[in-house]
Amino acid sequence: MTLEVLEQGDGPALLFLHGEDGHAFTTPVIEQLAADFRVIAPTHPAWEGSTRPDHIEDVRDIASVYVELIEQLDEPPIVLGCSLGGWIAAELAVQARDLIAGLILVSPVGVKLGDRETRDFVDLWVLDFADLIAINYRDASHAPDMTALTEADYQYLAVASEATARYCWKPYMHDPKLRHRLRRVAVPSLVVNGGADAFTLLSGYFDRYGALIGSGAARLELPQAGRRIEEEEPAELARIVREFAVGVTNESAAVAAGKGR
Repeated sequence: MTLEVLEQGDGPALLFLHGEDGHAFTTPVIEQLAADFRVIAPTHPAWEGSTRPDHIEDVRDIASVYVELIEQLDEPPIVLGCSLGGWIAAELAVQARDLIAGLILVSPVGVKLGDRETRDFVDLWVLDFADLIAINYRDASHAPDMTALTEADYQYLAVASEATARYCWKPYMHDPKLRHRLRRVAVPSLVVNGGADAFTLLSGYFDRYGALIGSGAARLELPQAGRRIEEEEPAELARIVREFAVGVTNESAAVAAGKGR
């Protein structure tokens, strides 16, 4: 298969897993992250730039592709995933629990926590553009200027929408079994959400998601952001990642010191 991988910056390895729109709007956050990290940012199979072989059928399969990718790195990376990328990151952390250094999920999907009569998420495919802006961004001025996009940009987003539907349509935005696997995550973890996220309908969703991860993930809510934190607050997200990485380094040093006694 062909896997497109962007690399930028120097420093500790950081695997960045994009959301539904691929890398259409990730340049600012990747540039912020690359000031402190070696950012490895693949394009998921079926998004423009990466092929999807027949055996890649679901999110778990995408995660398996990234297991092979991180096996080629010279150090365990921190894994940062946004929205759908957060779901993939969670699956990766289950599969590669000894191959990563830390896990950051930003506005993640992937688990259903409501009952069968309760919707956890808004249906993306029944919304017009104005509604999509409203559910994804606290401040509409932070949304992409669609009038500035080229025909190639629109084609890229159309391919991204089709790819998202392929992996997320049924069951919608989750794997029923993932919630039972998350306890296997064995690295420091953080779940970040925006206080103005209107895509996630279930109250307390991110708190409950974090509680399922390993022995419990740390939690952070940004009241000034919506769902697309990586687009609305790229500098703040980069600061959060830097702070998290320091904690991971300190924890690893403490564990190593304890083993040396």
